[in-house]
Amino acid sequence: MGGMGDNGGKAGRPAGGGDLKALRKRLWLRSSVLVCSVLVLALAAAWLASAFSARDANNVALQNVMTDSLRRGGLLEAHEDARPDVPQALDSLVESSTGEADDRKLIVTAPDTYYSLSGPVQSPFSLAEFEGGSMAFLVPPYNVVSGGGGSSYGSFNWCESALEELVGTARSNRADAGRRPDPQYIEIQGMTWKCATEIMVTNPHYPAEGEGDPAVSVYGDGRLEGYEEDGYLAARVYAFVDITSSVIYLKRMGMFLALIGAAGCALLVAVCRRVIDRALVPVVESQVRQREFLIKASHELKTPMASLSSNLDALVANGGETVASQERWTKNMREDIDELAGRTCKLLDLVAGPEPASHRDGT
Repeated sequence: MGGMGDNGGKAGRPAGGGDLKALRKRLWLRSSVLVCSVLVLALAAAWLASAFSARDANNVALQNVMTDSLRRGGLLEAHEDARPDVPQALDSLVESSTGEADDRKLIVTAPDTYYSLSGPVQSPFSLAEFEGGSMAFLVPPYNVVSGGGGSSYGSFNWCESALEELVGTARSNRADAGRRPDPQYIEIQGMTWKCATEIMVTNPHYPAEGEGDPAVSVYGDGRLEGYEEDGYLAARVYAFVDITSSVIYLKRMGMFLALIGAAGCALLVAVCRRVIDRALVPVVESQVRQREFLIKASHELKTPMASLSSNLDALVANGGETVASQERWTKNMREDIDELAGRTCKLLDLVAGPEPASHRDGT
């Protein structure tokens, strides 16, 4: 009797409640991780596409500067105006702008309408460094403010000192680099510049009439020394492109996409939890029906089993008597067994439900 009470108590608890909670949590976590991963990958792909587009645009700008360097004046004219340092090379542009028309002249603009482009727009420029260390601008830098630049543009100070520091950093990095280094990325005074170098060699003795040998050769190690001894004029051309706007745009885009990703993941997690809960409603209902069936089965089987146990106890208590003399108890036990079998069959019928007509017809 005590054993039956324990079984009835266990049957009163929800069947598989812990398993259902574990299943809900597992499905929720996996679906959340999946959809959030897809969202993060999509946002990362969008940022990478923008970064590659910006890189390609900056590379095109660098190539355009290199091309312009070949058109404007040439190495011979630039070599004649070469100066020993960047400030003097910049001064030579100012001097040339006061004389005859020259493409290589310094131009400065001032804003007349208020608008913001994440800082001042710095023009690309190129600088030729000759074998002796003298320098000349092939494509001039625009909007270079004299002196220290002050704080006209906030953290962006495009002035003579910034120009000198930028060129000095590029020359120092190139001197420490290998034979053919990758483009440089230089951060200076709130700006980010991309710099590429190229060796340009010409034959100064080749006549304009086209007579003579125009052939030139380039050393494979990328050095400038030795060209003058071979009768050539050589220079390492530094091309600079301001990519500050691209960097700021990518940073802002990264922050914006990160916020979208965080908000989107939070929303998707909530949606996944809602969907999983709705999908498990039939499972919950099935567990409720299962619990009700177990409770009903426990009550249906408890009475005949208790009677059967009592009759068996009576038989054991009168162990000295014959079976025939205890026919009353054996008859009661047979009735209990029949009742137990009948109730068991009814419970099985409840579980199985009505048989489909197709099964009854044998089709």
